[in-house]
Amino acid sequence: MYFPDLHVEEMAFGVKAIKVGWLDIGQPYAKAGNSPETLEKIAALITKLEEIGPALFTKGFHVCPFCRNKTSSTQFVIKIGDGKTFYDVPHMIIHYMLVHDYMPPQEFIDAVMKYKK
Repeated sequence: MYFPDLHVEEMAFGVKAIKVGWLDIGQPYAKAGNSPETLEKIAALITKLEEIGPALFTKGFHVCPFCRNKTSSTQFVIKIGDGKTFYDVPHMIIHYMLVHDYMPPQEFIDAVMKYKK
């Protein structure tokens, strides 16, 4: 399932989901080296959110469109700002970053680096 980075999905009651990391074949995405700190923080955040449980949900089963080696069926959200806005991120983001050199938008990286839960 593809969404361009920072695509805003308007939901009920003024809630907004900002899509990050929803990649697919034939769609452009930013490539660059991610810092070890960013990779570590995102991996730790995914692990922490997995422990919480309700923060994870699914939009179906996903296979990496680039290498077909990694699969996932979960995604997670990171609330920001007023609590009605959140980043909607596939669990596969860490795979995309490590294996396919995906570079998330800087505003997402900044939010992740500041995120405390």
